[in-house]
Amino acid sequence: MGLTVLSVLSLFLLNITLCCGDAQDAELSLKPNVSHLFAGESVTFICDMREGNATDWLYKFNWNDQEMVHFSKSSSYSLYLTAELSGNYQCIGRRNGLTDFIKQSNNLTLSISALRPTATITADKTTIPVGGSVTLTCSVQGSAGWTYDWFRQIPDSREVVIDTNSLQNFISVSDEGIYRCRGRRGNPVFFTNLSKVYHSQKTLSNRAFVTLQQNWTQIFSGEMITIKCEIQGGENTEWQYEWRTTSSKTPPTHSEYNISRASFSYSGQYWCKGRRDLYFSTAWSDAFTLKVSNKPRPTITADRRTIPAGGNATLSCSVGSYNEWKYFWFRRASVFTEIQVIRNKEPDQMITVTQGGIYYCKGGRGNPVFFTEDSDPITIEKRVSNKAVVSLEPSWPLIFSGEKITVRCQISLGGSTEWEYEWSKPDSSTGLANNASINLNASVISSGSYRCMGKNKQELYSVTEWSDVITLTVSGNRPKSSISADNRVFLEGDTVTLTCSVTPSTPGWSYYWYRGKKTSEPLTMAEVVLHSDGQIGVSQEGDYWCRGGRGSPVYYTDYSDVISIKKTVRNRPAVTLHPNWPEVYSGETITLKCEIPGEDTEWDYEWATSSSHQPPNQNEYKINSVSTSHRGHYWCKGRMRSAQQNSTMWSASFQLKIVYERRPVLTVSPSWLSPGASVTLNCEVEHPSAGWSFYWYKAVHDLKTYSYEYYIYELLPDGSGTAQDSYIIHGQTHTAGYVCRAGRGDPEYHTDHSQPKFVWSADLNSAASLTVSPNSVQHFIHDSVTLNCSGNSSQWRVMIFTQHTYRRKLRKCGYWGTETESTCNIDLYWFHRYQDAVSWCESESGQFSNGINITAHDEPTNSYSIVTKAP
Repeated sequence: MGLTVLSVLSLFLLNITLCCGDAQDAELSLKPNVSHLFAGESVTFICDMREGNATDWLYKFNWNDQEMVHFSKSSSYSLYLTAELSGNYQCIGRRNGLTDFIKQSNNLTLSISALRPTATITADKTTIPVGGSVTLTCSVQGSAGWTYDWFRQIPDSREVVIDTNSLQNFISVSDEGIYRCRGRRGNPVFFTNLSKVYHSQKTLSNRAFVTLQQNWTQIFSGEMITIKCEIQGGENTEWQYEWRTTSSKTPPTHSEYNISRASFSYSGQYWCKGRRDLYFSTAWSDAFTLKVSNKPRPTITADRRTIPAGGNATLSCSVGSYNEWKYFWFRRASVFTEIQVIRNKEPDQMITVTQGGIYYCKGGRGNPVFFTEDSDPITIEKRVSNKAVVSLEPSWPLIFSGEKITVRCQISLGGSTEWEYEWSKPDSSTGLANNASINLNASVISSGSYRCMGKNKQELYSVTEWSDVITLTVSGNRPKSSISADNRVFLEGDTVTLTCSVTPSTPGWSYYWYRGKKTSEPLTMAEVVLHSDGQIGVSQEGDYWCRGGRGSPVYYTDYSDVISIKKTVRNRPAVTLHPNWPEVYSGETITLKCEIPGEDTEWDYEWATSSSHQPPNQNEYKINSVSTSHRGHYWCKGRMRSAQQNSTMWSASFQLKIVYERRPVLTVSPSWLSPGASVTLNCEVEHPSAGWSFYWYKAVHDLKTYSYEYYIYELLPDGSGTAQDSYIIHGQTHTAGYVCRAGRGDPEYHTDHSQPKFVWSADLNSAASLTVSPNSVQHFIHDSVTLNCSGNSSQWRVMIFTQHTYRRKLRKCGYWGTETESTCNIDLYWFHRYQDAVSWCESESGQFSNGINITAHDEPTNSYSIVTKAP
């Protein structure tokens, strides 16, 4: 029957679905399911198509892509393994009746070892403890899936199986014996090789100890020692001994380990145990630590290093804190003599000695005796009763570089004893010297403290005490002499006393005097009068100098400076001032004169001054405009023109004082001028009798600008050059300001003008009067005051004149407050800087009202007084 188109299409779609569509992959598995296999084992490959029934498929098995089994109905395949069969395995399934429908499995890779494996047996303990057990573990390295067989053998019997095909790989045993194991797996069964034998030993209750026969705290290199293994409670048992150690040495299998000469290689931990037979032994002992140290060096000490006369010293020797040592003592009389044994095997660490010398000690212990290193030497000196004395010759407190000095050591009551000398020098080094003195050519490095001691030549450690210290101070600078005179100028027939001294001041100097040239020989006693050491009298003019010298050979200081001595006549000049005023003001013309008694002599003049101006060599010094730079002291002297070597002494000092200009002070009495009356002006200056002339002026101001900032002074009639210090004003009819000044000298010197003073004219018919409101004598600085001009005109203006020291101001009232026609309101606070003020009314035609004084008071009143001045 032919296929329809629809049935052909359905078949085609079914083929696509079976080949390529939803079918799952095949799976190849192995039994036993292990990755590592061995030659001789059997395995079974199982192929699962994971679809349909197993009978729906035909199966083929490949090895390394080569057909191993052709398509068959069996889904498994068993294989006996050889090493050559390692590789990749795969199965392929084909659907029954469909040749094109095939499924491939995953690849299985087999690694097959050619050698049969060997089981390994391990234990958690080395021996079976008393009453305990040991856990044995069997394993086959690098593989799994095993069960285990266990075997045991005891002496004189065959090996027997104690467990077989056990799933656990461990067993617990409490009996001694030889144990083995093996692994098994698969069907047919595949066995591993048997493990190596494991000897299970049972621990006895006896306990082992490692001890040191020499019960010492520490062992030193070179000592003979014995390490012993002792077993507690096993005295009747014959033991075999085993040792274990971390040192580089292997102990013998004996109970004692004899070390004839300990070294660092023996250092470490030691264990031991005893064995009764192959299966029974003690446990390992606790670790015994052996530490071998360097050979020790004892420490030697002394309660004193110097034995006083008739006394002794106690020496002590110590080897750490160990008490097992005995001590050996030695002495040398000197570094050149042999060592003598003075004590042998002293049980104590201390000995008492009465001799000086070099002492040593060392420790010893054991048999044969082991010795420590020798101790460091210790030197003990024995003092004799003599004491050394050190001295300086010459014994000056300060020595100068270049002087010859001897430092001498003396030992009294030495008898016939011969001494060697030891010096403590400035550089702190010590050394022996056969001589009792040190000769020095002094220098700065010679400075320092010196002391000495003596050593008996027959017994070098019999010594004197150190001398007391003597200090030598050496200066590196050569001293200089200084010369002075009680007078540089002397009158004929007199003498001058010269004094020579050395700086710095030290004793021992002789003085050498010179006159004339530098090459001169020292003056002899015939040329001078010797007053005392360092002081002479001379009566000749000339240049003198000196120097000091001391010691043998003589050490000289530097020469002094030169001093000149002059002979003079008996005339003594005097400096005078012309004019001779008590005070000189800056700007005046003065003359200083040098006056010498005895006018019949012609003189040349010399001046000296402390000012910054040098007067000329004349008898007069005229200063046209003197200033503060001229003040100071002035001296003069004269030298005879006919005999220049003869001169007067210097005059006594004249002090020129220059003061700044002081302006005169002008006073007015009274300050109000009534009609027909007069006012007296008084001009006061310092030192009124010092030749002053007085000048009187009227101060004029501009009424239109009301300015007193710049004064115009008009000389009053007969106001020029009068010697009177007062001036009288008659019949003045208006208010005016006045000043004065003074002048003196030729050319005349003038002072500054005085401050102006006002004289008020009291016009009884004045067209205006000034009143103050409130009408009170005292007002406080924060008050307001009203000044009012009343009269027959509205053209009056309120004016206020203020002055304080050099500050002067003339202002309309509006400058200080508020002005309305002839009324002014002022705030007194603005006057706090001015001590005096005057207020009045005036008109442009020159008419004046009465005046009012405003005077400030200082704290604490903090107020102003306003006083009306009436005619």
